Amino acid sequence: MIKIAICDDELQELERAHDFLAKYIQKKPQYDIQIVTFSAPLELLSYVEKNGSFDIFLLDVYMAGMLGTDAARELRQIDDKGEIIFVTSSRDHAIDAFEVDAANYLIKPYTESNIISALDKVLKRLKVERRHMITLKTSEGIVRIFLRDVVYTETGRNNYQTIHTITGEKIMVRMTATELFDLLLPAKFFVRCGVSINLNLKHIRQIRKDTIIFDSGEHLTYPYRAYKKLKEAFLSFQMSTEV
Repeated sequence: MIKIAICDDELQELERAHDFLAKYIQKKPQYDIQIVTFSAPLELLSYVEKNGSFDIFLLDVYMAGMLGTDAARELRQIDDKGEIIFVTSSRDHAIDAFEVDAANYLIKPYTESNIISALDKVLKRLKVERRHMITLKTSEGIVRIFLRDVVYTETGRNNYQTIHTITGEKIMVRMTATELFDLLLPAKFFVRCGVSINLNLKHIRQIRKDTIIFDSGEHLTYPYRAYKKLKEAFLSFQMSTEV
């Protein structure tokens, strides 16, 4: 399911955006889309905090109480990766939109074709990214992780795996290292290191005979016997990604 949030404090504009999206759903039945509307940014942020995020946010910029761009910053600060499409009557906040990695910036009055074009672009990107996303059950609930955000995983106690992400978050899941590797493997840039470690080659800066250094500066000790195989995999990956 694709979840889309619309946030605009002008009722007429909110209904207009909803109508455009409803027509889009009729034209694109291959997408399972759910729409939720909000008339205030704080209402949207509260919903996300309690119920989880959306895949796409359609945000007005000028709203009472909080700008849509400020609401977008709040979302990014909690590491929300939802696609953001801004709608506004002014071009003055284009730089702000860039800073929060917005997918599009539509100027009112936008047309149905503008919305269709923006959604087509975003949904195409989501379709590609979801091929490299895994859903895991943890003690705290269900989490979705982009494989590109996983730095490495290691085995802990009682057959739990700790997933280390680029944000420094540690996610605990109960499964074997092999089972987790099988979920990571479609991304093609993961390798096994011994029996307990899975590594994302994209985030490795240097490999020493007993230590791996990641782009973040973090060090990880690993079994010396895995050095040769790991070094070969790392060099092969680097050569394949050279321009």
